[in-house]
Amino acid sequence: FSADGERFAVGGADALVSIWNVKDLVCETTCSRLEWPVRTISFSHDSQYIASGSEDQLIDIAEVATSEQAHAIPCTAPMNTVAWHPKRLLLAFAGDDKDKLGREGILRIFGYPA
Repeated sequence: FSADGERFAVGGADALVSIWNVKDLVCETTCSRLEWPVRTISFSHDSQYIASGSEDQLIDIAEVATSEQAHAIPCTAPMNTVAWHPKRLLLAFAGDDKDKLGREGILRIFGYPA
C-alpha cells in the first residue's frame, strides 16, 4: 500500500507491476519494463515513486502517477526485497548476490549522496 493509503500495487509471474486505486478498485497504471517475475514492490514515503525488483537483476523505480521510469538500478543478482526509508528518498535493497568473499547476504542503499 502507498503511504497515503490511496493505492496498492501488485506484481507477479507475468512481470507486470500494476498500481490500483483503493477506493474504486481500478487499475490506474501498469509498469511493464521487467521481463522476469516480480519479487518485491515498495512505495516511497511520499507515495510518488514505486520500486520493484525481480529476477531481471535490476530495480525499476517509476513515478506512480505516470509509471514513467525515474531510475533503474543495475544489480548483480535477482532482488528479494526493496524498502524505502520512512522519511527520505533512500531505498534499501537486498538479493541473491554475494560479497567479495563469496558470502551471501548483501544489503545496499540507493539515493544517499556521496
